[in-house]
Amino acid sequence: MSSFMMAMTINPGAKKAHPDLSHQVNESLEVFAKNKVKVISLYATLGRFDYIILFEADDQSKAFKVAAEINALGILETETWPVVPYEEFSHLI
Repeated sequence: MSSFMMAMTINPGAKKAHPDLSHQVNESLEVFAKNKVKVISLYATLGRFDYIILFEADDQSKAFKVAAEINALGILETETWPVVPYEEFSHLI
C-alpha cells in the first residue's frame, strides 16, 4: 500500500449552486469507499484548503482514479501528493 495526502477545496460554483453542501461533500467522499481506498484520517481546515485527507491506495493509479472521480463530481477540487513517513524518508537521503 502507498500513502497519499489529498487537499480539497470546495468549488466556488458549487457554493452558489448548493445552499447545503454537507450532502454533496459527503457524496464526494464516498468515492474513497467505492474504490476500496482506506481513509486514514480526514480534517477540516482553516486555510487555503477546506479539507485534508490521508489515505492508502494500492498504487498511484488508484490514487489518480479517486482524485479524478472526486473532481468530476464538481463539488471539490483536489491536489494529491504521495507521502512517506519521515523515518522512512530519512533513510533514503
